[in-house]
Amino acid sequence: MNPLRLGFNVLRYLGPRIVWLRAGVYLRQALGSTRNTFPSRSWETIELSDICKPGTPCSPAGYRDFKQTQKSTFLFPLGKAPVIPATICRANSDRYPSLPERINLLRNDRCVYFFHKPSPVSIDWYRNPIDRVESDPALHFSEIPDYLPQQGDMRMLWEPSRAAWALDCARAHARGEFEDLGQLYWHWVDSWMNACPPFDGFQWKCGQESSVRLMAILTGFWVLANDATTTASRYRQIARLVWATGFRIYHHINYAISQKNNHAISEACGLLLASYLFPELREADQWRARGRNVMYREVARQNYEDGSYVQHSLNYQRVMLQATLLGMRLAELAGEPFCQEMYETVNRSGEFLFQMMDPETGRTPLYGANDGAHILPLNECDFLDFRPVVQASHFLTQRKKRLAAGPWDEDLAWLFGADAVDQECSDQTAQTSKAFRSGGYYTLRQPTSWCLLRCHTYRDRPGQCDQLHLDLWWRGHNVLRDSGSYRYYVPGRPDLEHYFKSVRAHNTVEVGGRDPLELASRFLWFPWPHGHHRHHRSVVGGIHYLEAEHYDYDRSPWRVLHRRSVMSPGGELWVIVDDLLQTGNHPLRTFWHLCDWPLELDAASHMVRLDGPEGPLSLCVSGNPVTPAQFKVIRGCDEVDHVQGFASPYYGERLPVPTLEIDWDATGPQRIVTALGPGPKVSVQLTREDREMQHWTITNGDQHYDLTLNGPKRSVERVFEDLLAPQNTEAT
Repeated sequence: MNPLRLGFNVLRYLGPRIVWLRAGVYLRQALGSTRNTFPSRSWETIELSDICKPGTPCSPAGYRDFKQTQKSTFLFPLGKAPVIPATICRANSDRYPSLPERINLLRNDRCVYFFHKPSPVSIDWYRNPIDRVESDPALHFSEIPDYLPQQGDMRMLWEPSRAAWALDCARAHARGEFEDLGQLYWHWVDSWMNACPPFDGFQWKCGQESSVRLMAILTGFWVLANDATTTASRYRQIARLVWATGFRIYHHINYAISQKNNHAISEACGLLLASYLFPELREADQWRARGRNVMYREVARQNYEDGSYVQHSLNYQRVMLQATLLGMRLAELAGEPFCQEMYETVNRSGEFLFQMMDPETGRTPLYGANDGAHILPLNECDFLDFRPVVQASHFLTQRKKRLAAGPWDEDLAWLFGADAVDQECSDQTAQTSKAFRSGGYYTLRQPTSWCLLRCHTYRDRPGQCDQLHLDLWWRGHNVLRDSGSYRYYVPGRPDLEHYFKSVRAHNTVEVGGRDPLELASRFLWFPWPHGHHRHHRSVVGGIHYLEAEHYDYDRSPWRVLHRRSVMSPGGELWVIVDDLLQTGNHPLRTFWHLCDWPLELDAASHMVRLDGPEGPLSLCVSGNPVTPAQFKVIRGCDEVDHVQGFASPYYGERLPVPTLEIDWDATGPQRIVTALGPGPKVSVQLTREDREMQHWTITNGDQHYDLTLNGPKRSVERVFEDLLAPQNTEAT
């Protein structure tokens, strides 16, 4: 994209305020102002007498005694971990590695990357063991670029410093299952602080990373404050860390605000945490006021009225919600609760995630960007399980539980005390078919299966090129899936980075062999997508139906409108109709990313059969006026400029999955009908056409469904005109 066009698009879509904020940050950095604000220094130069208010004892012993008698605001008293009910401690763990395994890793100077992968070697705070490169610890943080081949993916450097290990030590101590946890905790804190003096090196580069680290380390400190290893000098050590972190956040938070994402809310939480737990610091009052103001404004600015989130990412919404939960809970305990409006916003956000969640597993679609962040892992649930944040957000706003008892209740014990675990559940409606129009999410639910369709006119930055992507869940399994994010930076493989953001990584239709948007930078697509939801309803007989279209290809050089209709006639059969309304002859390609089960391909019948633990599941495709020119399954193809058939449920993990690619050599309007249902066979057939109507028959096992569809035209009010009741094939 040429510079003039890029500048125009940035101003048009991001707006002058964001551009002004970001320009100010870059100007201060170029002039050296950032380095002057954050001069390099050793920890020993940070004296208590300099950072604390007058009257605060400044000797290590005096300061320790002062802190032990001070009434600071936190989730539990200093040195007194919350009681974790035995039912939670005995509950089955879905998290891998387990808590005992993680503690053993810590004893060997190893931790877990992205809540799934043990580090391959001992931790070096400036070495990236995944890419086998390292960052220069002597550079000031303002001098370090985000993306350098010689340092690799920044997330690989940051992950150990997010200090989930501190929360593991705290949680293990609260359970009473391990010894010498104080020594282990301080071994890791000492290691980090010795390697990372303020404000040098990559670990100080991001205010959000500093905030997340502080949340974890302070929770561990508050639990282990009375341990014999927590000496007077270590009280001073923690005060130095809190001051340096608060200073780093406070004086650079405008950069986070300019991003309009979860960074600002996380950093606001960091300021609140530092100010409430260490009110004796000279700047604590300023930090608290600034943190409170930013959190209030950003929560209001970043959450849509239907509960969906500005970053178009379910995992980033969880990050935002966790930071907001902690900040609001601290304010409650301090007797300074936020306004009712914020509680209502949090309630809507939690309810939205509940509606995006699979009821059997607590998992959600791998929708949107995902950097593997999980800033309050206070339980033994898997990273992909959203039940902990749904339960905690509901309890914050309603003082009742949203879900039945389970290991996700450990969050309640930490945030609200053990009594919260025993509270009753709200008498609220279960998951139903929902239309979240502000954010562009549409669900249809049947008793044992459900789907999510994405269609949105973007008001904020899109993360991926995924209009009309369809996720389908069947009996707790994500049978039509999103591919996820993988990594933000793969040195030397821009094609691999691009794949996970592109149309080809989503269950939709590609026109002309390319994305409809242009990736102007690593996280910026232009023009922003435009779509329209047409129908979403349930009709007589329990039939669920939705219809939407997007216009991203409906411009030069394509002029193709993509309209997608999804219908479930009941039970577990799903029918998807794609109309590609064009006057030319652009090549079309349909993608279906499948569950990684044993697979049988019948190319002649255009059918795929999957054999899963819940039984067989079949998918069949047909079209009009042309049938598929190519019908193939690709699994784990990793060639330069040809990547396909991967999914990334955890950051940095790339798993091969079968992906169905169907090519269509169409001239003019093309209709594609896909049916998916249980059993060894499903078929789709156009039986007749009359008066601009099409009659299709879907056969699934011993049932068949006769569908009447309006012809593929822009002017039709809806695609599905009529549905006849299912009939037994043996009787017809």
